[in-house]
Amino acid sequence: MFLNDQETAVDLLYYESVAKTVVKLVRSTPLVPVTIGVHGDWGAGKSSVLKMTAAILEKDKKTLCIWFNGWTFEGFEDAKTVVIEKIVEELLRARPGHTKVAEAAKKVFKRIDWLKGTSDQVHRLPT
Repeated sequence: MFLNDQETAVDLLYYESVAKTVVKLVRSTPLVPVTIGVHGDWGAGKSSVLKMTAAILEKDKKTLCIWFNGWTFEGFEDAKTVVIEKIVEELLRARPGHTKVAEAAKKVFKRIDWLKGTSDQVHRLPT
């Protein structure tokens, strides 16, 4: 029997308790930055734990879950820039018309363009 190696929010490996523990930690420390590492061998279910965690957190309208695939980037600088860009884009998408978010996004995108070595503003901001 072969199992699909695609991540899933369906708990096939009995990791729901891990996802619920992560959610509990995040919710119990709303004003404190938290970094959580998910470690395991290839196919151990790391991405599935993250998908299950996101599925629980996405029910809360105050929470924004952003999925980023780091495997698509070779260099650390590329990945770091794209992560920042993705976060800002998702915040803009989640808060359309929010003036403070749009103003902050302009500043961040300007810095991202500088990091990338481009001078043209290629990001679309809500009007």
